[in-house]
This record gives sequence, structure tokens and C-alpha cells, in this order.
Amino acid sequence: MHTYKYFLFLVIFFFLPNLPAEASEEEELSIIGSVWQLDRNSSSSKFSGHGQVLYFFSSDAYQTYNARKFSHWDTFSAVDSRDLVRLKKHQKIKLQNSKFNEAIYEVTLLDGFYAGKTYFLIADELKNFTQEKNNDEAV
Repeated sequence: MHTYKYFLFLVIFFFLPNLPAEASEEEELSIIGSVWQLDRNSSSSKFSGHGQVLYFFSSDAYQTYNARKFSHWDTFSAVDSRDLVRLKKHQKIKLQNSKFNEAIYEVTLLDGFYAGKTYFLIADELKNFTQEKNNDEAV
């Protein structure tokens, strides 16, 4: 009877913690390649002005993400405003890839002045977008 409990413990310890990670990978794969439209005309920052911010460099997006998450504003390096693009309401993006443990998405702009260009979006800010139902007309 004692070996049965030991075996059950091993099964639970080694196999069950992997289930949420596998579900997350499947979810992430399902949204890569999807098209999203901006719902709101502002980012989550109160000081940023109008429009959702996209970053030219993935490292800038990741530094901003890290500073927000861990409150490391003292080591934060300011991002040059020339390396930012602000999306307006109803503009669309297509998710191409995820980076830095799914914290940042590589996106392609589908309309607007910078259509066809690749930028980076902090994954938490995807909540300001709605996923398009039909992706057949996407670039």
C-alpha cells in the first residue's frame, strides 16, 4: 500500500504541472497569425497620450514590460519617441510571433501610414484589441 501512495505522488508531481503549460502553448499557437483590431484609442499608460503604442525594437517593448511588471523604473531606459508608432481606433494588426516568454508580440500593421511594417506590442495590451473572426482577407 505504501508503494502505491509513492507512485501516485510521483505521477501527480511530474505530470500534472505540465498540463497548463501545454494548454498555454496551444492557445499561443492559435492566436499567432490572427488579425486584431484596436477597440480603444489609448494605451494602458495614463501619461502616454492618444493611441496604442507599438515599439520599433523588441528590447524597448520588453524593457517597458519589465519596468511595469516589477516597478524597475530606476533602471528603465527611456524609449526614443521616434521608435514608437501610435495606432488609432479601428486599425488592424496581425500577430506574427511571440518573444520573451510570450510577453511581447511581433506584429505587422495591416492599415494606416505604416501598413506592412513590423513592430512589437506588449502582450498585456492585447486586451485593447478584438480578434477578427475572418482572417482570409488579411495580408
